[in-house]
Amino acid sequence: MGKNQCQLAIDALTQFFNTYSTSTPIYMELPDVPRGRALDSYIELVSVDTLPENRIHADLGYGWGFTVMPTETTLDSDLFTLTIEGEELDFETTSVLRRYHQGWVRFFVIPNTDFSNKAKATNGADLKEVARRIKAPN
Repeated sequence: MGKNQCQLAIDALTQFFNTYSTSTPIYMELPDVPRGRALDSYIELVSVDTLPENRIHADLGYGWGFTVMPTETTLDSDLFTLTIEGEELDFETTSVLRRYHQGWVRFFVIPNTDFSNKAKATNGADLKEVARRIKAPN
């Protein structure tokens, strides 16, 4: 199950950024950031890799990144929000390291704008396929 969760999280993260990153800002939230106060919108997905012990590491550029052992990946039905939940979540910047025994990292775009709707319509086929895989019974 761990390897499947890693691959699902990697695929969802990759396709989310492939869908939206060139058209609209992508925002990020963590468990201790109040809803609506995203950390930054100047992030990109430089790389995402599988690590030992069923963990993944995502380099978000500009000295930002996170590592997690994913336990669940969810895409909202409108495909505008991606949440990766897991254990041993480490979020790092060039100046801060936040550690959560259990936590989540959420990426979202402002829904139903001309830009986000066009990005989803133009580039969202692979993201829709990942959403289908997430919802499929194990």
